[in-house]
Amino acid sequence: MAAMMLWPLAILLIIHRAWSLPHQVGATDDFTTVWRALVRFGDGNPVYTANYAHVDPHYLYSPGGSLALQPVTWLGDYETARMWFIFAQAAGIIAAVVLLLKFLGVSPRSWIVPLVLSLGFLTESVTSTLRFANVNGTLLLAQVLFIIFLLRDRRILAGLILGLAITVKPIVAPLLFLAFVRKDWSTILTAVAVPVAFNIVAWPMAADPMAYIERTMPYLGEVRLHANASISGELIYFGAPDLLVKLWLIVFAVPVILSLVLLLRWQWRDETFWALTTSGVLMTGVLLLGSLGQQYYSLLLFPTIIGAFHAFGGRRDAQGDPTRSVVANWPAGLAIALFYFSLNWFMDDYAVGSQLWIQVMAWIGWMLFCLTMFGALLKWTIEEHGAGYDWLGRKHAAAFFGPGSGTRGTASGVARGERRATEADTRKNRTNA
Repeated sequence: MAAMMLWPLAILLIIHRAWSLPHQVGATDDFTTVWRALVRFGDGNPVYTANYAHVDPHYLYSPGGSLALQPVTWLGDYETARMWFIFAQAAGIIAAVVLLLKFLGVSPRSWIVPLVLSLGFLTESVTSTLRFANVNGTLLLAQVLFIIFLLRDRRILAGLILGLAITVKPIVAPLLFLAFVRKDWSTILTAVAVPVAFNIVAWPMAADPMAYIERTMPYLGEVRLHANASISGELIYFGAPDLLVKLWLIVFAVPVILSLVLLLRWQWRDETFWALTTSGVLMTGVLLLGSLGQQYYSLLLFPTIIGAFHAFGGRRDAQGDPTRSVVANWPAGLAIALFYFSLNWFMDDYAVGSQLWIQVMAWIGWMLFCLTMFGALLKWTIEEHGAGYDWLGRKHAAAFFGPGSGTRGTASGVARGERRATEADTRKNRTNA
């Protein structure tokens, strides 16, 4: 009954975001820049000729990325290709949500699916991705597929998918950390080889490949003041000195790094929780600590947030403890609302203050999300230490830092046998669900 009520809402929102909004005049348009550059690339004309002093959308894809995106020009004329491209992004977002929920044990027929889709298509990230005709929808799908295939030990396929995503947008490259922790070297090699191969093939095809290195790559390292919610972008926008910017970067690099370390305690116990949460920590770190953090990249935090469903239904990890979620608390909910739901807060009577709030909403949301994840992980670690867990998160083991802790048979915490047992338990829970 609930699903029948929610599906009409989800379908209407999807149609509105994917069909109506892209036809509204005056919105930022990322596709025109990409289309023109891809046509020039295919015709053998220079691509990297933009004036980076302007705030207009710039073409920043590598020669390999240009080659990977060439099929876009096969979709017909400009208007036809643009709409098919937008539909592909919407389909990618829908597929990513449904596949991830199914991976977490939620049936596609459940009322949860249309609810999550409705909420997702209300967010600024999805709205802007489709309205601006950006590639982030397929990027999210690649992220979800990479995580699913990696946890199912489909290593080469996971590497191919992530490698294609890195070829187009290297922002997802930190996800290789997941394969590194699992010691899936074939995944890493494949993911690195794909963009290298695309660029090797594309290099002689491009009319100005060196311009990408000499002009575009330096620009990618610069802090842009327009539509930039990263720490550097916000602080420099408000005129902060370089020393203060560096101090802020250090302050938030610490919880990101420590969160990744603390999460290792769950890698062998609950690999699904570990992977989805680690991906969120990595992407939040990229958005906050990088030179450019655009709000619609919050789309890449979907897996961590949707991963909250893994903590429902009475599931247990490999040693019988309840599964967890770093977003099942009110600070995380507030953070999510800040960077996903950009309501128009402008007030004529409070023009300066309301404009300031609009400027920093996503920034504050990302910082709060980062600190919330770290706080939850630190709290759980301290509680487990008091309950007699060792530094690998094992029950009834040696002292946290005492002699012999972490030295028994499964000390690596990533033993293949434990991983398989955890996956078998997870599959059993999904079947029962």
